[in-house]
Amino acid sequence: MRKPKREHLLNSIYAHFKLLGAKPRSVRCQYMTTSTSLTLREIFSPGGLISQHLDGYEFRQEQLQMSHEVSRALTDAEHLIVEAGTGIGKSFAYLIPAISLALRAEQTVVISTNTISLQEQLVTKDIPFLQRVLPRDFNVVLAKGRRNYLSRRRLKNLLSYERGLFDTLEEVDEVGEIKEWVNLTVDGSRADLPWQPNPQVWDKVASDRDNCLGRNCETYDTCFYFKVRREMRNADLLIVNHHLLFSDLTIRRDSGAAAGILPDYDYLIIDEAHHLEATATNHASVNFNNTRVKWFLDSLYNERSKEGLATHLKSPQLKDQVVDAREQTNKFFNSIVHAIGAIEGGGLGGTLTERIDKGDFVENVLDAPLLDIERTLKRLRDKAETDDDEQEITAHHRNCQRLRDELDMIIRQNDPDYVYWAEISTRGRTPRILLNATPANINQMLQDHLFREKNSVVMTSATLSTNRNFAYFKARVGISECRELLAHSPFDFKEQVQIHIPKGMPDPNSSEFIAAVIAKIQHYLKLTHGKAFVLFTSYKMMDEVYDAVAPDLEDMGISTFKQGGDLSRTDMLQAFREDRDSVLFGTSSFWEGVDVRGEALSNVIITRLPFEVPTHPVMEARVKQIKESGGNEFFEFSLPEAILRLKQGFGRLIRTQTDKGIVVILDPRIKTRSYGKQFLASLPACEIVED
Repeated sequence: MRKPKREHLLNSIYAHFKLLGAKPRSVRCQYMTTSTSLTLREIFSPGGLISQHLDGYEFRQEQLQMSHEVSRALTDAEHLIVEAGTGIGKSFAYLIPAISLALRAEQTVVISTNTISLQEQLVTKDIPFLQRVLPRDFNVVLAKGRRNYLSRRRLKNLLSYERGLFDTLEEVDEVGEIKEWVNLTVDGSRADLPWQPNPQVWDKVASDRDNCLGRNCETYDTCFYFKVRREMRNADLLIVNHHLLFSDLTIRRDSGAAAGILPDYDYLIIDEAHHLEATATNHASVNFNNTRVKWFLDSLYNERSKEGLATHLKSPQLKDQVVDAREQTNKFFNSIVHAIGAIEGGGLGGTLTERIDKGDFVENVLDAPLLDIERTLKRLRDKAETDDDEQEITAHHRNCQRLRDELDMIIRQNDPDYVYWAEISTRGRTPRILLNATPANINQMLQDHLFREKNSVVMTSATLSTNRNFAYFKARVGISECRELLAHSPFDFKEQVQIHIPKGMPDPNSSEFIAAVIAKIQHYLKLTHGKAFVLFTSYKMMDEVYDAVAPDLEDMGISTFKQGGDLSRTDMLQAFREDRDSVLFGTSSFWEGVDVRGEALSNVIITRLPFEVPTHPVMEARVKQIKESGGNEFFEFSLPEAILRLKQGFGRLIRTQTDKGIVVILDPRIKTRSYGKQFLASLPACEIVED
């Protein structure tokens, strides 16, 4: 039977080693592969298993070292932090020990990534390769969030509704195309569609926790979601993303039950772990916005199409209550705008973020009409004539309850560990108004519900350390005792990279700084004839510099791409790769997670050290906590965050052993301030040119 209890796990592993006639400690690093006849060294070394089957594979001592450490952590049921420099090949370094543990101990190992690109690399390249060359078979399942899967029952019910349920003929056509696609798809996930459906259409056919009959559903045996659930229970490796991982942890925490989205597991590997705190914070947050309320009310009764659940159930009372709730919704969100101040001079695309530091800052006029709807839905559910109608009403009833509970929590501010804030965005035709409740710190939650609950959590990324240690990362995520490894990149940075630090640059707060930046950027872009990323910390500075530099670059035949323009991030990157003499001007999202190999990227220009001004309400709260505890917010928060960000920006340049180029740092504080040494010490040893 799969999945032995946790307390017997180590005994089973050590019993395995005893059968080999060896002492556990002397062999556990060597025999963490899928076959007892192969050691990790025999797999990774020159002439070993990988090099025999993978063209161009090069032995890296750091990869072998990381694999040994992952093996030890999994075997000894310890947590591990690994900073794995670019080029180490960290995926193989953790996949092979994970496969070994999963097969030997009959345990599912969960592997979580932040980006789709890394997930695709694992499931389409790295894992299929290992399945071909390793001597034992193993099962791998890619898990997605439930709402990624189509519900056959909901689609069938939707097709029985009148055309008026939709706002446009295009939406009706999309449902027809989904009906045809459902007979062809293998996994029934949205990603398998050859086109992206309208969110409002997919919302009506997606598998939904509240709107599910479970085993009582006539489509249970062919349900796409439950098919994946069954496969997950027998997986050796379960590949997820951070959002699904923390959705599962949040459900387990809030419900107090062991059952979650994922099957029970005790072993977890988190790749791209520098996103751990942010993702956990996001999933522990509560948000309430006008778009969400509109979608809910429209699903009950759309005044334009005259359709919705109220029409389907022939309930005039519910229709009238929705109309009243919509009026109170407008009143409520207008009061929020008035309470935190209107956006002045922001125009289209403006955003205002304000902390709300007192409870009941506006009157909750929305609670009463939502309560009326909730009571009516309960009565209608009790009178439902079919199971499908009962389940549809139940789903809306639960949604209404959540809306009321979450709004009440934010308005009353009844949890002192949360930061309450509002955001008004006019990046579209209709202003988006959000109310948020965010934990100031997530470390205790992670300690209680992740690190204390799991046998072993392995966290890895290329950017986790500051000042060559993990003290800052460990404090932020709430882990005290664990194994640690700094595995440096095998690349020869002294030969591949020059760091240019121009002399005589004015202070970034000086009025002369922008002009000096423009002049230096023009100089360095001419030096490499484009082939560059120019990275900024603000849109305002990027726009000003771009407007000054772009015309001259165009005259030289150098194409320019600016974040926020007509092209999407993906299209910009593709165009940049194809045009080898181009320049990309970008802000935060281009400092990390971008992989451009070869000559196309030969120059990365850092305009300012990436200090984040703590004006966001959550950042303000974290800084305040540090001050109140007697700490120094600059050295305990601002500086380590900026160091990590600089490492990410620097890491865009060298992606392979043949890449070469320059990194230009235009901020003079890296040399004129005492803390500048910490920035340089965090980067690989390179030739530094002060010109």
